[in-house]
Amino acid sequence: MNWAWQLVPDKCYVCGELLKKPVKVGNISFGEHVECFLGYWKDMRRVPVLRVERHFRGIPLRVAGMKCLRSRYSLNLTDGCPHECIYCYARAMPSSPPHGVFFLRSNIVEYVKRFVRNARIVKPIYMSPVSDPLATGELAKLTVELAEFFVNEGVPFYLVTKGRVPLSLFRVIEGFPFFVLQVSLNTLDKEVSRLLEPNAPPPDLRIRNIVRAKDYGVFTVLREDPHMPFLTDSPEQIKELTSLALDLEVDHIVGSFVGIRTSSLSHEEYMYFWFRENGVEWLIEEYKKLFARGSIISGYRVIDRSYRFKKLKQIRDIILEAGAKTTYGLCMEDMRSLWIGYTCEGFRFPPVKRKNDRFIPVENCDGECEVCMTPCIPRQVKLEW
Repeated sequence: MNWAWQLVPDKCYVCGELLKKPVKVGNISFGEHVECFLGYWKDMRRVPVLRVERHFRGIPLRVAGMKCLRSRYSLNLTDGCPHECIYCYARAMPSSPPHGVFFLRSNIVEYVKRFVRNARIVKPIYMSPVSDPLATGELAKLTVELAEFFVNEGVPFYLVTKGRVPLSLFRVIEGFPFFVLQVSLNTLDKEVSRLLEPNAPPPDLRIRNIVRAKDYGVFTVLREDPHMPFLTDSPEQIKELTSLALDLEVDHIVGSFVGIRTSSLSHEEYMYFWFRENGVEWLIEEYKKLFARGSIISGYRVIDRSYRFKKLKQIRDIILEAGAKTTYGLCMEDMRSLWIGYTCEGFRFPPVKRKNDRFIPVENCDGECEVCMTPCIPRQVKLEW
């Protein structure tokens, strides 16, 4: 039994009876009895998720393996994510706990602070690639604490979230030039959103995040990400969501479609399992056809290119028809011709270097690490744990 299962309690979180671990359906792992997991969803319209503390050991800020993320450090407060989205990339990672459990890295804040205080150069910090830093109230408090630290130190950072952004966070970052808020939202339909993202806040709350961010002068990004074929990507749905984003005057829009991590046996399995359990099993064959005609990008199998191109071009065309005041980029779609602007996320922060007791931007650096001949390397951080 691997280390993740050793952290999972021996009793079912829902019914309290003994678990015979590991609990599996095919390659899909669960932290509760499967019938308890599904019964809770059907009764409560939420997925049961147990928080388990994990004492973190290791380097808290890392450069991700993907080429497009080399210009920044990645920071995850948890392993797994409480939102339990059915396409969840967090659940496809080797360190991921089973469905129905997430691991809180209990000492991560102190590790991050120590890392930054010992560093001479710090890359912008991405919170967070495979989990949501605002998924629960507890995580939000940790995120606000880290935000206050980054602002005081002068370290650029940004969030990607489906969660509720607390006003305390906006107050902390008000006037700070190196912060961006990205809000993930792929549909305005509450029922579809609940099906795809069982524990995430509804669309109207995420829209409110954008409105508040604009009130505080924050650079905002709407991620139409990931679109799900036949569920979120009809011409009417795309027009409604993109037009709303333009009405809200977001600074940038990101488009993408669902992908399946090739190294994970359970990633695709769980999505189809969920379709079957929720009476939309007809989607399984449709998705299999689209993926069969697709390709592999950065370790993820993506659906048929012509299908994606048509839908993602519609977003671009709506932006252009509105006067192209908002830029547009794509995430792992290999369709640079559709971009409006020069970056996939709409912004680029430089790394910062220590000067006296605070960090300042590195001169003559725009953070474009893909072409940089002298990249910031881990040796520039002296680790003293």
